[in-house]
Amino acid sequence: MRPLATGIRLLLLWAGLVAPAVAQVLDPPSLRCASVNVSGDVTLNWVVPPDPNGVFQQYEVYHSAALGGPYALVPPAILVYGTTSFTHFGAGAHLAPQYYYVVAVSSAPPPNSSAPSDTLASLFLDVTQSSPLGSAVLDWTPQHVPHLPTADTLYDIWMEYPVGSWQLIGSVEEPTTHFEHVISICEDSLTFRVSVANGGLCTSFSSRDGDEFRDDTPPSPPVITTVSVDTANGQATIDWGASPEGDTDGYIVVLIDALGNTIIDTVWGQNNTFYQYLLSDAATLPESFTVAAFDTCWTGNPPSPNTSATLDPHTTIHASTSYNECASSVTITWTLYGGWPVANYEVYAQQAGGTWFLLGIFNPTAGTALHENVLPFTTYSYVVKAVGANGTPWSLSNKAIRPTDYPPVPQFNYIRVATVLADDHIQVVDSVDGSAAAKRYILERSANGEPFEPIATRSGAGVSGGTLVFDDLDVEADQRSYSYRVQVEDSCGTPVVTSNTAATIHLRAEADLEGFSRLSWNGYGEWAGTVGAYAVYRSISGGPWEQLVLLPGGQWTYSDPVQDLIATDGGFCYYVEAFEVGNPSGIEAYSRSNEACAVQEVQFWLPNAFIAGSAIEANTEFRPVTAYTGFASYQLIIYNRWGQNIWSTNDPAQGWDGKVGGTYVPQGMYGYYCAFENGEGRKLDKRGTVTFLWGRE
Repeated sequence: MRPLATGIRLLLLWAGLVAPAVAQVLDPPSLRCASVNVSGDVTLNWVVPPDPNGVFQQYEVYHSAALGGPYALVPPAILVYGTTSFTHFGAGAHLAPQYYYVVAVSSAPPPNSSAPSDTLASLFLDVTQSSPLGSAVLDWTPQHVPHLPTADTLYDIWMEYPVGSWQLIGSVEEPTTHFEHVISICEDSLTFRVSVANGGLCTSFSSRDGDEFRDDTPPSPPVITTVSVDTANGQATIDWGASPEGDTDGYIVVLIDALGNTIIDTVWGQNNTFYQYLLSDAATLPESFTVAAFDTCWTGNPPSPNTSATLDPHTTIHASTSYNECASSVTITWTLYGGWPVANYEVYAQQAGGTWFLLGIFNPTAGTALHENVLPFTTYSYVVKAVGANGTPWSLSNKAIRPTDYPPVPQFNYIRVATVLADDHIQVVDSVDGSAAAKRYILERSANGEPFEPIATRSGAGVSGGTLVFDDLDVEADQRSYSYRVQVEDSCGTPVVTSNTAATIHLRAEADLEGFSRLSWNGYGEWAGTVGAYAVYRSISGGPWEQLVLLPGGQWTYSDPVQDLIATDGGFCYYVEAFEVGNPSGIEAYSRSNEACAVQEVQFWLPNAFIAGSAIEANTEFRPVTAYTGFASYQLIIYNRWGQNIWSTNDPAQGWDGKVGGTYVPQGMYGYYCAFENGEGRKLDKRGTVTFLWGRE
């Protein structure tokens, strides 16, 4: 049993010796921050390790100028357990990064030092000038690799301006250790530092560095949101995003047209990002604009503010319209928006100042829209809206205004007269409504009651004097009467007016055996007034025309006695003229018929005997008895019984008195030959015998 007791005593002794030694080595402090002040001193912050047995003796801080060491103890040791910070004066952290770790030492015999804490570096900042100048370039060494899990993930960037005033100018996510700051201060000395927080416990600040900086960098080019047109006044408006640089002083608005780029105005203030061009001509044509930003710093010689470049211009939409009065439609045409991709175009319409309504939505390449069934004698307004993706941005065109009307429609058409000028020529004189617009005047003709057919067309353009004259040369006016009417089309080609019907006078003339010329004709048709009279004109044997008689307007026949005109060739020609009376307009017309001729039949005979010295004068000579002959040529020859020509004449008025050489021939039978051609070209000859007798003489 002793050995067991001895073993137990040894075990208890070992336990008493070993267990206290293990408990006396503390955990290392949790080193969280290493912050550098202006002098390069480094202040460390940590979280104390647990010390449940109260064996803490001291903290020891170790330092090295290189990560790989050697590390040396930085006096003095920290004897207070609750101490959580330590400043290493003269550390030189403003010249290079410095590296630190901390151990906790217990009161137990050695080994009584904890394991080293995480090695933490001071943040060393290096600031340089950008190339080209205009930005501060910041680079710094990391505090720990990898990043401390308890540290924030953001590095905060600070700038001292003015002196003594630090302002946060940016942040970057670890592991980034680079930052560029665009200088917005015209010229001054600037100092920078970087910090990283470790929860709410502490913050590590880097060393400080800086330089003399000058703002040679212009603001960022403004991005135009949209250009649009104020529909109330037709002026272009421009909206853009503010340049983010704090020293942005204003903006230059540039108009781009055929003459080049023209600065039209300056807008002062970083956040003043709207402009309305008071001299805009956007109501009549598309206008293009771009914008540049400038800051408060002046450079160059001569000095001028730092001015940004301009981005691609934006161009307004210009809308115009055309009106088709005949189709009752308005075509809206627009130029495409320039500046951002258009998802679609919306066209809005308004009638007579009423409520705007959506006419239609059109694809981004469309440039026209059709508004159908518009009303005449009102006013329509149209605006085109370009819409970007997701409904924004958007831009409006100018307001295109279109009055709709309808040209005056002809209210009347009146054929004044249809008159015969020749057998193959009828003239129609038409009165038109000169106050209206007509597309065409269509002359239609009917012969002998047949359907009307168009035979001639006149354009409504250029009609002057209120009258049109049609000449119909495809007629046989000596054979029939023709009826005419005029169809009038308005400016759109719609028939709107049909004239009165005008019928020509067709005259017929016949010769009867009783010595009369029998005349008949149809009455002239459809004057606005009435036929007051018909005048009958006659020409004898191609002689001059003379008025023969004036007849009442209701009489359409006449018989002309020509028995007393047998000495003529029997050719009697006539025409009739109708005279209008009572026309409401006071313009009274007359119409002439065709010419018609009645030729009396030629009468010709020769006696078979005559007596010298007869008491009846007509029996004292031998010659033909004629009526309506109208000799063109004539020959009478007398022969004796031996066939000898004893007498002749070419004068139809000269007869043979029975003498030859002044002496009567013997009584008896004599032969004759008589030939002639009348006025109509008819030839006739006759042979025979005649008996000559002596009378009292």
